[in-house]
Amino acid sequence: MGLSPAVRALLSLEIRSLLRDPRTLFITVVLPVILIPGLLLATSLLEDRRAQEAEERTFRVAVSGDEAALARDLLASHRRSDSDAGAPGNEAATEGNDGEGRFRIHEVDEPERALEADSIDLHVETLSVDAWRSLEAEAADELSEEFHGVPVLRLHYHSTRTASREGWEAARDALGHRRELARDSLLDEAGFPVDRDEVAVVEALDLATERQIQGAHLGRYLALILLGLVVLGGSAVATDTLAGEKERGTLHTLLTSAAHRSEIITGKFLAVMAVALAIAGIQLLNLWVFLGLGIIEPMEGFAVAVSPGLALGLFVLLLPAVALAAGVLLLISAHARSYKEAQLYLTPAFIGVVLPTAAPLLPGLTLDSAAVAVPIANVSLAARDLLVGQAQLPWILAAWLITGVAAVWVNARSVRTLQDESLVTGDTSREEFLGGPALLPKRILRWFVVFGAVKLLVEFNLPFQDLRWAILVNVGVVFLVFPLLVIRYFRLDPGKALALRMPHPGVWAGVALAVPSGLLAGQGVFQAMDLVLPVPAELIEGFGEILLTDGIPLWQLILLVSLVPGITEELTFRGVLLHGLRKRFGPVGLALVVGLLFGLMHFQLFRIPTTAFLGVLLTAVTLLSGSIFPAIVWHTLNNALAVYLGSAGMDVGALEVWWIGAGMLGLAAAFALFWRFRTPYPDLRTPEGGRDRPSPVPKENFTGTGSRPGPGAGSGPDR
Repeated sequence: MGLSPAVRALLSLEIRSLLRDPRTLFITVVLPVILIPGLLLATSLLEDRRAQEAEERTFRVAVSGDEAALARDLLASHRRSDSDAGAPGNEAATEGNDGEGRFRIHEVDEPERALEADSIDLHVETLSVDAWRSLEAEAADELSEEFHGVPVLRLHYHSTRTASREGWEAARDALGHRRELARDSLLDEAGFPVDRDEVAVVEALDLATERQIQGAHLGRYLALILLGLVVLGGSAVATDTLAGEKERGTLHTLLTSAAHRSEIITGKFLAVMAVALAIAGIQLLNLWVFLGLGIIEPMEGFAVAVSPGLALGLFVLLLPAVALAAGVLLLISAHARSYKEAQLYLTPAFIGVVLPTAAPLLPGLTLDSAAVAVPIANVSLAARDLLVGQAQLPWILAAWLITGVAAVWVNARSVRTLQDESLVTGDTSREEFLGGPALLPKRILRWFVVFGAVKLLVEFNLPFQDLRWAILVNVGVVFLVFPLLVIRYFRLDPGKALALRMPHPGVWAGVALAVPSGLLAGQGVFQAMDLVLPVPAELIEGFGEILLTDGIPLWQLILLVSLVPGITEELTFRGVLLHGLRKRFGPVGLALVVGLLFGLMHFQLFRIPTTAFLGVLLTAVTLLSGSIFPAIVWHTLNNALAVYLGSAGMDVGALEVWWIGAGMLGLAAAFALFWRFRTPYPDLRTPEGGRDRPSPVPKENFTGTGSRPGPGAGSGPDR
């Protein structure tokens, strides 16, 4: 089916506008054309220069201590050609050669100060056995016994400087090699000749072909580079095409034309998509021209032969990811009320789109796993497999379809966004005039981003030896200050902002069932994510050791780990954050967004999936009950139960499937009770049209009777 005349006209208009704007044309076309060749050429030149400098570099060394003469002799005997003598059987090459020395001895009075001042690259401190034993350290005795009375050479270097770090590596290898030669010589003199070939000859054979090795290197970064450039170039067009037109007032005129809003969005999406496809196509063409034809000598590991067929296959494979990136940019532009606001959203959008492309960098992550269900990440893995030559068509097709469905869904969201008249006009003058609560929906996310940065700084810059103080400050104080500041600044009613309403009594039965069920289901989520991103056992054990530290009574630990976050975190997430976002997302979107932010705020990567899952559940029960109290009780009991099970030594790290299934069934029953006794959160944004309509909240709910509204009951005021 062809495009309608309105869509064709809009697409033509957008493309002509793009071609007439030199700045946008440079960002979207010229810059991507020259970027890949520039990067390839620069990396090739830098790699050659680095290798040449490493070969020619002579390190400045200061030697001090009781055995300085020995260290000087060992370093002086090491020649530049020794790098070729490190292999077994080449020891003779190091004797009597006339190669240039790699270490130049400098006489300095204070070696440590000279090393700090960059006057030398390395300080070799020598210690006799007696001097070493005089050090009051247990390790000194162990080391002196291990080396049976031989001198100790300590290498001091500065790891932040390349020359110093490489000098340490070269001296370490050189001295180690000299030690092996001396040891073999002593054995030979004692009548035990050393012939390394007598034991076994070890030969390594890599079954991977050269193409597979190089394809694996390039495949790790290909999607990241391409989609990064797509977002960079497409953002200029997407931001101007809707957000810019709102600011100029031309979008309102366009909406009064005969074109349907879906046609307007389709035309603008195709314009952004055309730019995105042009950028992606140009980059793949660059790879074929400069790598496939060998015009530029790439750095080691990236010299893969890119044929025209392979470039075309990569283009088709990455097509849905490019469409999804273009749709995200257009959705941001449609949602933003001004050009400036759209620019504010571009950084998180860039991170959200580009971060999944790093999936090929994760060790052990393959396409034939749960990763196939993650948009963008799946086609990034598929691109790597295609470059390696190990593509599996069913998995690639599944990845292509899943990312394509996500792109279609994002485009549909853009159409629905244009149903919101306040977003279409971009008129915020009334909100700016009113201030206070009217500004909260617009600014709550900005406040939350700043709060997250403050939380991160506090947590990593105020170390506490006592876990109790860490929880009280990092969780109790920080999460309590944020909602109080939001309420004060925006002049909010605390009862409304924090959802301080009593729910229907039947909700508490659902909470009692949901606590153990949610814990079991959450562990199932963790085990499922562990299949995609394996978590080291040491990391989990270390977290448990910190949490269940000795010296803290169990009752104090349960109180701090459960009650403090159960109250303060809920006031932040299910309180002011949920209240501020209630007009920006529908109920499902609210649960997902607030739950995800709840998970991200816990920072540790392995905790994010389970905490985000719990956050979605807590948000959902708040929306269904219209009250924050069920979430507080659920959160508190969840943490208390987890701490108790951990202290009792019960291992829930690998639950059987039937336990997880029981947890899922328990959650389903709990939410059936929540739905049966629901009192919806007031003033939610409805799914239809995106307009703000009050939800039916009965007056009785605020008088403490908790009775359910009858048929036709209207919404009552929050008292």
